[in-house]
Amino acid sequence: MSRVLSWPHTPIFPKLLDALKVDRHQTAVTDKGTIRFDLFLGPVEMKFSNAQQQLPPGTEVQVWWKGSGFVCATAEDIEAEVHESEESQHILERVHQVREQLAAARRERHERFVNELDIVLPLADAEQPQQAAV
Repeated sequence: MSRVLSWPHTPIFPKLLDALKVDRHQTAVTDKGTIRFDLFLGPVEMKFSNAQQQLPPGTEVQVWWKGSGFVCATAEDIEAEVHESEESQHILERVHQVREQLAAARRERHERFVNELDIVLPLADAEQPQQAAV
């Protein structure tokens, strides 16, 4: 599960966060319960937005930029999400296969029904004299 981080509460200088927005970065939860990076332009420190998602000090996490803010997750959480994603993809592929098989079976049944249809329709010419006689 990804945990949302607060906007950094340390002073932010122009271009300070650009390095963090590029890729995932490994760090650990500090004794104060924050995520801290000591960058060339200065330190960046963030708290967990939701106190119920707080991780214990020393927990290794990866931090990355997602949309409009920073998120973090433990290696186990990331691995579980990857596994779930692969499993979901496998299920989706299987559903597509089953739908294709079902569509093929329907087409085959329809063709068999149309080919086996044995209805003799009266000729249009034969009906006309009967109508004239009435």
